[in-house]
Amino acid sequence: MKRWIILLMVVCSCGLTGCTRPQAVKTTSDSKGVMTKNQVLNLATRHPLTTLDVDRMTSFGRLNNAIEGLYQTNRDGQAALALAKKVSINAAKTTYTFTLWKDSYWSDGSVITAHDFVYSWRRALDPRTTASQADLFRGIKNAHKILAGSLPPSQLGVHAVGKFKLVVQLDHPMAELPQRLAYPLFGPQSRRVARKYGAKYATKPEYQVYAGPFMVSRNGTANHWHMVPNPHYWDRQHVYLKRINVTVYRDRHKAWRAYQAGKLDEVRILKNIQRYEHQADYTARPYSQMAILTYRRMGPNYAAASLLNQKNARLAISHAVDRKTLSRMTYGSTSLPAQGIVPAGLSRGLRGTADFANAQPEQRALAYRPKQAATEWQRALDHSHLKRITLTLGYSPETYQQLMAQNLRKQLTKHLPGLTIKLRPRSRSPQRIQPLKSDLVLNNQRAQYADPLAMLSLFTSNNTTNTGDWLNADYDRLVETASYAPTFNAARWRTLLKAEGILMREQGVTPLIQPASTYLVNPHLNGVQFNTIGTQSNFKQAYFVK
Repeated sequence: MKRWIILLMVVCSCGLTGCTRPQAVKTTSDSKGVMTKNQVLNLATRHPLTTLDVDRMTSFGRLNNAIEGLYQTNRDGQAALALAKKVSINAAKTTYTFTLWKDSYWSDGSVITAHDFVYSWRRALDPRTTASQADLFRGIKNAHKILAGSLPPSQLGVHAVGKFKLVVQLDHPMAELPQRLAYPLFGPQSRRVARKYGAKYATKPEYQVYAGPFMVSRNGTANHWHMVPNPHYWDRQHVYLKRINVTVYRDRHKAWRAYQAGKLDEVRILKNIQRYEHQADYTARPYSQMAILTYRRMGPNYAAASLLNQKNARLAISHAVDRKTLSRMTYGSTSLPAQGIVPAGLSRGLRGTADFANAQPEQRALAYRPKQAATEWQRALDHSHLKRITLTLGYSPETYQQLMAQNLRKQLTKHLPGLTIKLRPRSRSPQRIQPLKSDLVLNNQRAQYADPLAMLSLFTSNNTTNTGDWLNADYDRLVETASYAPTFNAARWRTLLKAEGILMREQGVTPLIQPASTYLVNPHLNGVQFNTIGTQSNFKQAYFVK
């Protein structure tokens, strides 16, 4: 039976699956009566289209609209079943058996099968193609051994039973598994198409197929490409846009002029945000990311390494930062001062009782206390037998980070005696994770799924994202305990809070700001789902009104 005639949405217990089944029903609320005839969306990007290979993307950007997996993120930020019709879990919560819909098709009309998921997941861990975010597979049986090179990808705990049954085995219970599986990296890839095209696979639109509501058109270039509706998408009658044009604008001023001329439907605001906050087309989109300061503890500058290995030095830096002012001067009034490494709004307690970020037990480590900062800094200098120090501060050469680096340098050198900071812009790199080349490094870290573990797991001793090499055995143990929890229970919540307490007390990394993305958007555009986790914009049900 086709999914579009199903009238009942089955709600699954979040304690069991962490999901709800998607509501794909015929409805009279699609606003077709007020839609414009020209349903064409024009978007800007700074990055050319270099690959359509899910495993080679460092971020999914607009292409998340061409991908769909077992789950998808719904408007409430939760994981909802998508290509999976149902899921059953064994008593030990270490085996998930997914039954796929039989009427899900690739954009070429071929059926999406369980074998496509097996192929995709194993390929993501294959040393020849290792995905940049392959650490997200940890917890699935044997993934950590495959990542370490001690087992081949064929040993990953995923296999197909026939065409429409997918069995996923875990090393241990993972309460957050549904949230993880909503991330595009866990989508299927067509084994048949990949084998057909070999080295050409996903290098051009004609060498790729798509499971999502849109597909990349062959009529485009790396700097000006297009997405059109997937004619075989299971819910295609609720896809209203006829075309999405994506154009590379390396010059922000050109993008701004294009928006003013009506050639773009969205433009990012990077400067003078306060000037636009009361316009009708202004929008601020909260997102579960954190601007953080990472410390290079093993750099070539012995004096700097000696200093930054001291807890007092890192606490001094944290206490010297006026996060409210830093946020306002960098992003305007739309962003939030950090309360911890876990962003506000990412996760709530049982029955939605409390926000995890607000419950973080060591918020005093992030308080603005300039006198205490000066005392802690002096202790660290004395311990390293230093009177003054010059540190380099690395940042991405983008407007926000450059402005944040300038404001951060001003605050730190004002309150920390004997400190000089030299700004060092980083070169652009296709790699998502880069080794630290400065003593202090500014970067943004995103939560890829709706759980505190999405952020806290990044700073364990064996995670590749932990580029500052911060080590704490108690922290590792607590994160591992939470990772093994079978359900979202109070004990797991307390364990995660203890872990973050250690990270903040030690200032393994220093959270600064939870940025919001600010845009001017065509006010006639409706129905866009802006996610606070994973990938940001879902245009499946977007449309323009008159």
